[in-house]
Amino acid sequence: MDYFAIEEKALKIIEKYTGAHYPPTTLPTFEFDAEKCTHCKACAQACPTSCIQWDEEKKMPYATGYKGMELACISCNTCEAVCPANCIRVRGEYRVVYGRYKTPDDKQGEMTPPMPFGDKDLNRDFKDIEKDLTETEKVIYRRRSIRLFKDKPVPKELIHRIIEAARFAPSAGNNQPWKFVVVTNRDLIDKVDKQCAKVLDAIKWMYAGSGTWRKVAVSLTSYLQVNNMDQRPIPAIQKVHQSGGSITWGAPVLIHILKDVRGISNPDLDTGFAAHNLVLAAHSLGLGTCYIGFIASAIKYLPWLKKEIGIEYPYDLVTSVCVGYPKGKLDNPVYRGQVPVEWIE
Repeated sequence: MDYFAIEEKALKIIEKYTGAHYPPTTLPTFEFDAEKCTHCKACAQACPTSCIQWDEEKKMPYATGYKGMELACISCNTCEAVCPANCIRVRGEYRVVYGRYKTPDDKQGEMTPPMPFGDKDLNRDFKDIEKDLTETEKVIYRRRSIRLFKDKPVPKELIHRIIEAARFAPSAGNNQPWKFVVVTNRDLIDKVDKQCAKVLDAIKWMYAGSGTWRKVAVSLTSYLQVNNMDQRPIPAIQKVHQSGGSITWGAPVLIHILKDVRGISNPDLDTGFAAHNLVLAAHSLGLGTCYIGFIASAIKYLPWLKKEIGIEYPYDLVTSVCVGYPKGKLDNPVYRGQVPVEWIE
């Protein structure tokens, strides 16, 4: 009997079901060139978590952590993408090294820029590569989640165009199990923001901080809701709290994307196709978008609010998308981690 193999298997089983609460994590590095900074504060304003803060006295950004997280950074590179002076650099990967949320062993390698033509792209400027790309590829590589919007309404004609792009997404059995609820009423958007923020605060309270009861609660909950107990949303919820409950970033348009729960095969996947058709079309038209998953996570506990925005059986909310005009040129390519690929020839 191979006792070492049995022991290794047992350790893997233990790891699979433990360490869900604040697992040991390697984090990226944050570099800042103060001499280049224009003091626009875009990095702090656009950061999706509470990581990047602005020091008013020193007139510069700084990176910080949040209750159990040494650095509240998720390696999204948004701060780098929105900086007009190119004075911020984020390198390195967010990587969980042990526990239930351990990063897969085959997901290795440095963060790199877009490399559609292979390793020869690594040291080339994106502008040199861009001339050889299709228009679709350009939108894909440049598209960023936008969190800085102008106070400017989006014409109804453009909203129709992006929804029409979503309508032509593929779906299992051509079932098209989707519905779109377009909200431009500012009072209703703010109401959804604030009510959902209260639910998110309760989730944050349960997770954030130390204590044996939290570790047990998070581990047990992760058995039932493995996709909802990762630590990364916690500093993002704190950002919502710091903003006074704003989830939708002041966007003038909020589109709720619903699925027919009776849809063939996998209606969540189908509505995801439709949503991203909508997002890519929006960016190709000069608009900006941001997926908002927090509303779908919270609104399930607020049935009266679901009814108010027209979510009734057989439909349920999958995700929401903010739409508006970006405040500045914010669509820029960033670095991303390597993806595991296996070739079978």
